[in-house]
Amino acid sequence: MNINIEFLPSKNGEETLKLNEYFVHSKYNPNKEAEQLIHNQYTPHHTHIIFGYGCGYVVEALLKRRSFEETIIVIDPLFDNQTLRPKHKASNLFMFDSTAISVLELYINKIATNTRVAFKMICTSNYDKVFPEEYKELLKKIVDIQYKNRTNDYTLLRYAKDWQRNFIENLQNLSVDSSIEGLHKKYNCPVVVASGGPSLTKQIPLIKKYRNYIILISAGSTINSLVSNDLEPDYVVTIDGGKPNYLHFKQLYLQNAEIIYSMQNHYMVRKSFEKKGFVIGTNGFGKLTKYLETEIGVKYPVLEYGGSVAHSAFNVAHYITTGPVALIGQDLAYTDNLTHASSNKNARGIDEAFIKEREAFQIEGYYGELVWTNPVFQSMKLDFEALISVKKPDVPFYNCTEGGVKIKGFEQMSFENFLKQSVSKIEESKVIKVNDINLNLDINNNLKHMLNNLNELKVFLNKGLIIIEKIELSKQIDKKALKKLDDLETNVNKLLDKIPIEPMTNSITIDILSNYLPAENETTVETYKRVNRQTKALYTQLQDAINYTEQCIKNVFENSEVENNE
Repeated sequence: MNINIEFLPSKNGEETLKLNEYFVHSKYNPNKEAEQLIHNQYTPHHTHIIFGYGCGYVVEALLKRRSFEETIIVIDPLFDNQTLRPKHKASNLFMFDSTAISVLELYINKIATNTRVAFKMICTSNYDKVFPEEYKELLKKIVDIQYKNRTNDYTLLRYAKDWQRNFIENLQNLSVDSSIEGLHKKYNCPVVVASGGPSLTKQIPLIKKYRNYIILISAGSTINSLVSNDLEPDYVVTIDGGKPNYLHFKQLYLQNAEIIYSMQNHYMVRKSFEKKGFVIGTNGFGKLTKYLETEIGVKYPVLEYGGSVAHSAFNVAHYITTGPVALIGQDLAYTDNLTHASSNKNARGIDEAFIKEREAFQIEGYYGELVWTNPVFQSMKLDFEALISVKKPDVPFYNCTEGGVKIKGFEQMSFENFLKQSVSKIEESKVIKVNDINLNLDINNNLKHMLNNLNELKVFLNKGLIIIEKIELSKQIDKKALKKLDDLETNVNKLLDKIPIEPMTNSITIDILSNYLPAENETTVETYKRVNRQTKALYTQLQDAINYTEQCIKNVFENSEVENNE
């Protein structure tokens, strides 16, 4: 696209900018115009995303106006090929060209993690007219990020207790199960990842025909569709911690398939597998990972990006093989007006009421046609695209779904051609599964030590709440009490680093960060009272988390005694 760029003097002598027939700053007073824009648009505690740098007036005005050094992200297509060069440098100010739009989520995850859904979009005058496609893409990307983060926060809050219990319960399995590291590049054959989309049904005959020459991975609940067709996969990847996930496995007893799971996976799922399992690390739980390494002495690789079981299964696939990987059943859409493969327990047809209920919309399909999808599926599609953008798999990978949405970056190939091509390369030699060594860990000692640390933490929190109550009764700032509270906080943080309680503390952090933000022009006394309320809420919620975790540990001991007596 050819853009005619003119730097011209405004009426007050300041430089203004004209792009094609559009002025992007005032012809009279560019600085004043920018200040008025920021006066109307600035929102405290938000990440501000400015589309269009121009001469930098809007950025300058926002830097002067922001009260809490909020993150500012500037995106300007004129930065492409350095057509325009930025002049500003400041803390939490980041400048990108238009190529950043497609991977904006990755940047935001690094530079604006705490913002979550609090984004403020500001468009420099007429930039949306000069670059309409880029502006439209940016707006959509921000909406997608907000939707995903809102969903993630809701999930974290909803499942915090489930994940905490699952982690404690799953510790018992570490004495018999191994790290996924034991499977790293152990295979050189094709790996097929089966998901439960409607198109899976038509691929079943091909899976059966080539079953002995591939490694077959089931993504979570897809296991039911496979088993109902007399297919038991080699591995089942499962990471979901809620009861609905367990219900998919409740009636199953798998004699050959091996489970690959995260520590947040519902602990009862493990009972459906006769053979040993493999453990993968969990994204977003750095402290749990550190606990497992330092206290238990085990390391579980975290397999890149993406939050769903489908992403995890794909990551596992190219982690364990040097051969090609195929996705099947990864529709991420209502192919043939169905929600799932016909043999899936949740399969149902869709109609107008369903489309409205799920906020469904149409996007480009596998064959270039329009297909119905929904915001959740769209988020998963974007995750797949970001996943291969962040770190492209070191093996060939294909989308062989033959239905659903088109996933950018994946080479499309019919499943039959994939199998014919990849199996012939290994001369159809039968795949032999890999075995690994058990760790034989004594987890009970770790659980007892955890209880001791929880009791010690509880003592510190009780002392802290007594001090906070004293501060509340005081009419002036009590510096001695604050010093005692600071000392206690140091001890609390040290213990929190030793206790695997992160699923609970993450949900607490969301509440604390959202509800106790400083106000503009806050006085010293107002800050004092706000921080005191914040600390009280933190300590009270931590007490509840400790009590729950203690009960989880006691349940493990009680269940072990029952099993031993039997």
